[in-house]
Amino acid sequence: MFCTVKADMYKKLVSMVAGVLTMVSIAGCSMTTEREALVTPEEVIKSPADDRDYRYVTLENGLKVLLISDPDTDKSAAAVDVNVGSYQDPDDRLGLAHFLEHMLFMGTEKYPDVDSYSEFIRANGGSSNAYTADVRTNYYFDINSDQLQPALDRLAQFFIAPKLDPNYVEREKNAVDSEYRLHAREDGWRLFMALNATSNPDHPKSRFNIGSLDTLNDKDGKLWQSLKDFHDQYYVAPNMGVVVYGRENLDTLEKWVKTSFAGVPSGAKPDLTIGKQPYTRDELQARINIVPLKDTRVLSLSFPMPSAQPFYHIKPLGYLARIIGYEGKGSLHSLLKDRGLIDSLAAYSSDLPNEYSEFTVRMELTPEGLTQVDEITATVFDYLELIRRKGLQPWLYQESKQIADLGFRYQEDRNPQQTASGLAARMHYLPAEHLLEANYLYEAYDPELIIGYLNRMTVENLRQVVIAQNLPTNRVEPYFETKYSVQGLSDELVKRLKTPVAREFLTIPEPNPFIASNLKLQESSKATEPSVIMEKPGLRVWGLTDTSFNMPRGNVRAMISTPAASATPDDNVLIQLYKSLLSRSLNEYGYPAKEAGLNYSITAGRRGLLISLAGYQDKQAVLLEDILKAVETFKPEKSAFEQEKAVLIRGLKNKKFHAPYRLGMDALNQATYPSYPEDEVLLKAAEKVTYHDLLNYARNFYSQIHVEMLVYGNHSKSEVLKLAAMVESVLLNDHNRRDRFDLPFHLLGEMDRVLNMDVEHDDSMLISYYQLPETNNLERARYALLGRLLANPFFNSLRTEQQLGYVVFAGPRPFEKHPGVIFVVQSPKLDPIGIEARVDQFLSDQVNALGQLTDQELEQYRQGLIGDLLKKDDNMDERNARFWQGIASDELDFDNRLKIADEIRKLKPADMESALKRLMENRGKLVIRSFGGPHKKAYKSEAKRTECNSINCLNDLPLSR
Repeated sequence: MFCTVKADMYKKLVSMVAGVLTMVSIAGCSMTTEREALVTPEEVIKSPADDRDYRYVTLENGLKVLLISDPDTDKSAAAVDVNVGSYQDPDDRLGLAHFLEHMLFMGTEKYPDVDSYSEFIRANGGSSNAYTADVRTNYYFDINSDQLQPALDRLAQFFIAPKLDPNYVEREKNAVDSEYRLHAREDGWRLFMALNATSNPDHPKSRFNIGSLDTLNDKDGKLWQSLKDFHDQYYVAPNMGVVVYGRENLDTLEKWVKTSFAGVPSGAKPDLTIGKQPYTRDELQARINIVPLKDTRVLSLSFPMPSAQPFYHIKPLGYLARIIGYEGKGSLHSLLKDRGLIDSLAAYSSDLPNEYSEFTVRMELTPEGLTQVDEITATVFDYLELIRRKGLQPWLYQESKQIADLGFRYQEDRNPQQTASGLAARMHYLPAEHLLEANYLYEAYDPELIIGYLNRMTVENLRQVVIAQNLPTNRVEPYFETKYSVQGLSDELVKRLKTPVAREFLTIPEPNPFIASNLKLQESSKATEPSVIMEKPGLRVWGLTDTSFNMPRGNVRAMISTPAASATPDDNVLIQLYKSLLSRSLNEYGYPAKEAGLNYSITAGRRGLLISLAGYQDKQAVLLEDILKAVETFKPEKSAFEQEKAVLIRGLKNKKFHAPYRLGMDALNQATYPSYPEDEVLLKAAEKVTYHDLLNYARNFYSQIHVEMLVYGNHSKSEVLKLAAMVESVLLNDHNRRDRFDLPFHLLGEMDRVLNMDVEHDDSMLISYYQLPETNNLERARYALLGRLLANPFFNSLRTEQQLGYVVFAGPRPFEKHPGVIFVVQSPKLDPIGIEARVDQFLSDQVNALGQLTDQELEQYRQGLIGDLLKKDDNMDERNARFWQGIASDELDFDNRLKIADEIRKLKPADMESALKRLMENRGKLVIRSFGGPHKKAYKSEAKRTECNSINCLNDLPLSR
């Protein structure tokens, strides 16, 4: 046992709980009193800010169920988490858990139609999905609240009587293989699988987990039986957790769950114990080299150790992650970044239920940092020694507890789907009483427990992972063909890491000055939307005092708009560098603010700079004042400029490795916004920009500006005016005030064109985008509803039935106020010309289908869309974002969604049929496509429409404001 003093506690807690919880990052704030807690009769502790009702029950079949009643919700949700994942795949059926997840969507005995579950949910304003993890598989949906019960019953049948139709085994196996192929050039997956390949070969962590045609082959004729056996063994009630979130009372929700889920088999809970170490001596005290496709440079230092899950209420690794990952003055991050060795640093832990934890320090390296990997590693070990000597401080733990206490006390609601899915994932590993508060618990400062984990961070237990191009390697991961190597650390490095030295500039974090103390709520305004508090040349200020969520929080946004943001490609580059350097200058000072729940950001866009603050209102004025001071005193070091320039250039170069459909969607934005240059143009601008260019740009940026502000939340009108005065005094003068700068954008008009993209990938891609010229509410309603109607049949036809690829989707895509509809396919099987023919055939078939559509069938889609439009805001951030979207887009009728909903209520099936026919006239259509490697020979030049090979070909499109 790693800490003999704690052996009895460890054994006791292991018998109570087992699970994986990544230690929560500190993002809350403090309270000076003990945390208040409300407990239901079923001992589910909830936040005092939480007005929902909870009940935890276990059904007779052993199914664990958490019920959440929220009478005010207009979206309901449910999630089922099965305690089985890819680690339980049979050795001869790798990917079986993931394949089964796919197959469950292919119909059940009670609801046999393929995709009928997804279609029902989409029709009623919801969404559904699932994911397979290492030891869990999670299924979830949300839906308009009046349809929770029938949706819940459909989901329950996944676990009672799935069809597992043999006719779809081959088809859906292709979908799994397409998903695998989709990730073939994604470094996230490639590096993940290569890293897993460096694990203990006898541990399931080392295996391939997605599935492919090879690993799911049916040569023995037993694939279907393997699916059935896997479902029968693991999909049993005692091995599942269910969360149901609805507006009905708890008794009704419980009745529905018992009715729908009583039929889940009650077999014995399977033994999921792995009982093997994730790494042997061969994979520890080792350097691991991995070669990415992208120009990426990363150093990760990882340490396996006993599972910290039993100590979720103490968080020893959370305590260490906070110190090591700190970015304030005297931090490891600051020292390494100031020396030009790293671009970022993060410290975190992960946990496999009752098996092991892994603590990681991950750093993105500069080119210089890549040459000094061992020196950086030594510096981290020097800091670990400083923590051993000075870092175990009761006040530091207490501060973490205070921050977490306030975070729990003023915990904001997440949306129902996130809530249900997230809580279901915890139900295997936590007692009912702590399901809601586990991430916020800091019950006892235990230095012996913390030092026990810290003492596992040794050279003997180290995995030094270096990710970069052109590293020496001698192995190849077979599924993604990633080159890697594993070798022992050099004797010189081992000796250095065992003899840490004191570093003058390294300290443990100082007391946090941003912890909120004034939590008084202002009297909420009777208004339901913001109004203009102040307007003068160059400045418009919106405000709304809103404490209806009972939160002492506020949001401040200030948009500084200017044509200098994007007039030229050089401007596009310079504003990004200016933003990065301005944010960098604030980091040491501002990091404690973020840690204390007072978040801020500076973002750059085509209209200008946006300064955003969100969190506890108490010290927002102090933070805003310091951000404005940073603007006034801006003068970065040249070395910092070169570092941020290199980051920008690397990001632009690496974009080519994005999935083809993502590159296509980006090209659609470039085509519609003339101020959005192509990546190659931006890259050339970035490579030639100089330090003096940046200084001149920063000086001139404010020469002609307009500031638009929104202050929302727990701010009085006088505070709004105070914040506005601060901004005005620093940014505006008698000479630089101008009208608000709004970007023009391209409209498709009567155009029917195709844009070819040169994408290096085996898959082909096609995007068909249709745009309408009208902006009235009737047309916006009509095409929003049409997009909803077409989405599921499109997916079912081109993905499920035709098996063109994993990425297939369609739906409404409004642009500014113009309605539009989009169809997207990425395919390993078919070239873009063939895909477009399939899309066109689908649309022709849908004309007939819509001609037979009944008003009753349309009604569920109408109500689903209306439900989405009129959905209540779940929290302050959502409401603030909705208001800001209206202000930024200049759609200042904040309730226009009500008018669109009224138009939707009037729509009839004939309106849908006529809308589709008009769409198919090909007026206002843009096709974006790329030919995959195996499909390039299929290319034929266009005869009947304009063909473009560059975004510049679209510059003649009409402009609108």
